[in-house]
Amino acid sequence: MLQKTHKNNLLVHNTRWIFLSIIYLLILLQYPLSMAASKLVFHQDLVSMIQPSYLILWGLIRVAVILPLIFFLSQNIGLDGEDIYLGFKNNKNLFLFTFWGTFIFTILGVILYPFFLKSASFTLIFYLTNFPIFILYAVSNAFVEEVFFRGIGLEMFTRKYGFWFANFFQATAFALIHVFNPMSSNLWLFVGLTFFLGLAWGYMTKKYKSLLPAIVTHVIADIFVAISIF
Repeated sequence: MLQKTHKNNLLVHNTRWIFLSIIYLLILLQYPLSMAASKLVFHQDLVSMIQPSYLILWGLIRVAVILPLIFFLSQNIGLDGEDIYLGFKNNKNLFLFTFWGTFIFTILGVILYPFFLKSASFTLIFYLTNFPIFILYAVSNAFVEEVFFRGIGLEMFTRKYGFWFANFFQATAFALIHVFNPMSSNLWLFVGLTFFLGLAWGYMTKKYKSLLPAIVTHVIADIFVAISIF
């Protein structure tokens, strides 16, 4: 009986890690799969054919497919919203840090934008018309990635290996998904930046026990990414 219970627990444990790996692969391969599909179907590169409507589809797929898989995984692991830092108390320091951190991050983004991302060529009318689409993309993308990397991933690896290893590991995994990103004019500089952002967001999440600062600043980062495509 004990041996059977041990086998069942081992199976559940292995299934969790396999499921975690599957979700990561889906996120990791989203860029090359999208580019391969555009080559096959449209006979051109993804970046050359991308339209604002593509960002809507991207956001909906994230919310409708990947996000439910992430929450299914968290439930099977036994993690609730508080465990993956989705809940937050009325913490004045948390909100002040989020506000000022977002302000400073936005200023730095404007300054560093030309070094990491392809320059935008659209008009102000185009920008204002499509800004809601950029917001949809940025919010859906940031929320999914923060819940997965700084939520489930950070907590799972912290429980098993400790925070510092977990933070380094999740930041490395987060940076690697950007290796296939077609939206940067300086790829390796961009990947390096995402690694350090992953470390910072992991540290902020653990310190304030909330994903709020990471999600908000990640949204700002993804808005820069979205507007750089066109």
